[in-house]
Amino acid sequence: MDAKTPMNVALTAMTVLSVQLASAADSAPTGTVFSGEVTPKLYSFDYFKGAGDRSTQFLERYNYQQGIGGDQRSGSYLDLDLNIVGKDAKRNVFELERQGFGAYNHRGTIKANSDTLGFTGYHSSFRSATGGLGFLYSPNQVPGGTDPTYVSANTGYVALFNNDSPGQTLFKIDRTTYGLGLALKPGLLGTNTTLAMNYDGYKRDGNRFASYVTGGGDITGAVTTRWRGFSMPVDERMNRYTLSLNGAPGGFNIAYEGAVEKFDNKAKDFGMADFASASFLLSAGGLTRPLQFVPASTLISNNIRFAKTYGSTAIAAGYGLSVLEQDSFAPIQQANNYSTGKITTNSAYLNVTSNALSSVGLEGFIKYNNRDNDSTFPAVGLLNAAANQQLGVRIDTIRSLTYGLAATFRPTTLKSTVTVGLKREDKDRDLTWSTPAAGGSIQPQRSLYKDATVSDELYVNWIARPMPGMILRVMPSVVRANETGMISEPESAFNLKTKLSYTAKSGMLVSGYINHKNQKNNNNALFDNIASNVPTTSLTQDVNKTQKAAGVSLNYPVSEWINTHGSLSWMQDDLASYYLSSTRRRFEPGVANATTLSFLARDRSTYKIETHVLTLGGDWQVNDQLSYNGGYTYSKSKGNTASGLILSELSSLDGRVSSAVHSLALGADYMVKKNTKFKASYVYDYNKDDAYPALTGGYHTLMLGVGIGF
Repeated sequence: MDAKTPMNVALTAMTVLSVQLASAADSAPTGTVFSGEVTPKLYSFDYFKGAGDRSTQFLERYNYQQGIGGDQRSGSYLDLDLNIVGKDAKRNVFELERQGFGAYNHRGTIKANSDTLGFTGYHSSFRSATGGLGFLYSPNQVPGGTDPTYVSANTGYVALFNNDSPGQTLFKIDRTTYGLGLALKPGLLGTNTTLAMNYDGYKRDGNRFASYVTGGGDITGAVTTRWRGFSMPVDERMNRYTLSLNGAPGGFNIAYEGAVEKFDNKAKDFGMADFASASFLLSAGGLTRPLQFVPASTLISNNIRFAKTYGSTAIAAGYGLSVLEQDSFAPIQQANNYSTGKITTNSAYLNVTSNALSSVGLEGFIKYNNRDNDSTFPAVGLLNAAANQQLGVRIDTIRSLTYGLAATFRPTTLKSTVTVGLKREDKDRDLTWSTPAAGGSIQPQRSLYKDATVSDELYVNWIARPMPGMILRVMPSVVRANETGMISEPESAFNLKTKLSYTAKSGMLVSGYINHKNQKNNNNALFDNIASNVPTTSLTQDVNKTQKAAGVSLNYPVSEWINTHGSLSWMQDDLASYYLSSTRRRFEPGVANATTLSFLARDRSTYKIETHVLTLGGDWQVNDQLSYNGGYTYSKSKGNTASGLILSELSSLDGRVSSAVHSLALGADYMVKKNTKFKASYVYDYNKDDAYPALTGGYHTLMLGVGIGF
């Protein structure tokens, strides 16, 4: 970051203020005591196996390293940790911390506090790699991944892939976050009144793979570019300014928060014409098509909350208003005079709780939300209900009303607390579809997206204490919906969460849980004939999704000097739905009013993946000078991404998941003398992937450091 950027100027000013604040506290009669530790560190790392020097290894995607001299596969580098704390009799008046894990992974915080003021600041940087394997498993490189007969004069949808991003292209993203905060405390503003001002920034730089997403009218001749892509630069900024005010005038608790968030995309805006020299021929209309356009935007939000207690009854209410506006437009949007891209959201809630009855507590709530789309409409070339140009649906408004009532009982049996509640959600969507006569569009009868959702949920929360140190929680709930607007919303659902924990007098802690969640949706169907509105048999999506999880953990202090812990967990994700096909694309002209479009349920395919995770760890304080710590984690995922006909049409690579990750971490601290400590750590990670062998690879690193305290 440039030394003259607003962020660095603000950090410098804040550091000066923090030092002044600490100095003021230091001069107080009670005095301020500073202590800290500086730790220079030497890291040595090595990636072994993997896909090769010019391809990012799987583990490297999330732990990007670079040694002295620029070697990213094996090398060494220096880094520094810093921790400084200033204390007085009341609090930590100053804190400064920095942690470094290489050139692309480091973070730091700074804090200062007094009776009247508080300052905070933070900064972090992290690099991740994406798509660095050079698309070794793109469709045209996997046996059976493409049909060679598709390459002809008029077809070729999947025969070619990624020709414009060679395998030597490395994709990576640098993420940087930073922020500053100033709080004015009650000691300055008065009893129960605080004012906070915060700045939060976010930056993303790098490049990623992007597809052309071409349509039938964008190119002339064969459609061989549908699977093609290119390396697209990423250069995004976000700046958020927040003002928060809390007070209690007249016994009312009032909280206000207002924020302005500006998002700016500084990367080049590509169009189809930028790739005219590629090996495909653009049509006249395709020349103006934007590619992966990301607009700049401004979000303004205001939220206010009220709370008041009347005896044993508490009332809370709030209102929020947010406006999201598009600030930049693609050339084709500007050419067609798109003037607004605006979404306004209003929300409000009211919550009442009462313990007027000694054995029963009551709670009622109501929430309202209205999302209004004020963007340009009709949008020529994009969304126009009267033209043969429409591919989807415009969401004009989404309104939701959620309300419910709950009662809490405290029976003496097992020292229990039981809460029973009922909640209803009513959601309505105002949608605009093209007229059937226009053709070239998806009609509501040929979409699984509907305009209404009405659901009811009954839930129970039971907490019991059958014996000292033991707590049992059981939380079942049932959802029923006569109407759903999306297949991701459940027509029926059952959810059960359970947890049992026990803390012994010796300090041993044992806990276990079993969770089960099932969602089904068979509400919505596809119609093959819009005129008759009669669906063909078995053309509902019929989604059935089940998620299961169970686990147990143990924390056992062997002695005053040795502590151990371990856990074992299991998760299963099971999804079944129909794979539907059609004789033509749903938005093609000529299929609007006739029976020329037919649907077929090809198969009921099941996605089923299981994951097991085992963790073991502990620490041992050998004596006042020497301590050890260590941990091991094993994670195994296995299953099929499809079944039946769909599985048989996939390559073996895409049809199954079979991978395991081993992680081992060891550390030791040895105090050589007062305020001088040697530190060492070793980390070993190994990913073994039986489905994608090129993803198999390992990483290990050794760190040696010297902590110098003061």
